[in-house]
Amino acid sequence: MNHQPENAVRWKQKFLRPEDRRGGRMTKIAAVLLAGAISVAQTAHTQTVPEKRAHHQLVYHPVNNVIYLVGGSTWIKDRYHYFTDIWSWNGTNWMSSSLLPFPRSSHGVVYHKNRNSIVLFGGGFQRAVKAEGVVWEWKNNEWRAVGGNFRAGRDGPGMCYDEKRDRIVLFGGWDGASNFRGDTWEWDGRELSLLDTTGPGPRAGHAFLYDRVRQQCLVFGGKGEEGFFTDTWTWDGTSWEKLDVPAPPARWIFGSAADPVHGGIFIFGGRGPDAPVRSRDESGDLGDTWMWDGKVWKQLNTEGPSPRMNAAMAFDGQNILLFGGRYETPDGFLDLNDTWILDGRSWKKIR
Repeated sequence: MNHQPENAVRWKQKFLRPEDRRGGRMTKIAAVLLAGAISVAQTAHTQTVPEKRAHHQLVYHPVNNVIYLVGGSTWIKDRYHYFTDIWSWNGTNWMSSSLLPFPRSSHGVVYHKNRNSIVLFGGGFQRAVKAEGVVWEWKNNEWRAVGGNFRAGRDGPGMCYDEKRDRIVLFGGWDGASNFRGDTWEWDGRELSLLDTTGPGPRAGHAFLYDRVRQQCLVFGGKGEEGFFTDTWTWDGTSWEKLDVPAPPARWIFGSAADPVHGGIFIFGGRGPDAPVRSRDESGDLGDTWMWDGKVWKQLNTEGPSPRMNAAMAFDGQNILLFGGRYETPDGFLDLNDTWILDGRSWKKIR
């Protein structure tokens, strides 16, 4: 069943440009939302683990003491299926928790400490909807549209919560016309405003995380119009700084999470420029784990999840959780739904 609460269509009157509300663009978007002209994958009540997927997000809610898995998509019988489900991980088991206003894939999700809420931006299930530019907030099991800017609409945004400044920061992604973006936006709880258009080159599939130890946001990697990136940048709330440091191999659409307990930012896997599919049983995706300690990138010499792209990761206050992702074979893409824990040193498969 396609879950479409009232909020799923209420945003169109407030946040889209007047010409889009009057013109055919609004008609097309509304038709998609209201008619449900998409393939939506719903989780059965008997399911005990989230279905295989990619382009999903994990986010930790410290008050509820669970990690939430939000949305995503998967490839079934020559078409994409988009998820509306939200699952929670309590450290032992997965439980089906709630539903999104409408399906989301390639979105950004963060926990907002002072609002005690989950904030979602970007992504979607149709190109027009991906460009909506609406900020959504989930609190008390209810979704609300709480601001937005049509010019900020995008797929795959880098998104982090700057705890020091109590702001949500957006960087990069690609817009409804599939153009890579290199702009920096900030949401203060009321307005979504453009801050900067300089700094890292336009890209998507990058890591953008808040480093609580050093109280700044960090960007690594991604892919842009000119190819793959290996650069590392920091954002202090005012300006960007490029760090002159050796880096992991170039990659995009990889897993990432900040772990203040072990003092670092961790990345895993992804897809690089020199990663062809080598055989039917051997993926061309990356399976390495790296940690940024504030000064240098260090590779962890540890076995862990199989090589993949689009894995989602989140820190739960003690360890990092990884779920799912996608790998490529000569026969096409295959999605995963395994669950792993990283304790700062080594990986352990949980499910």
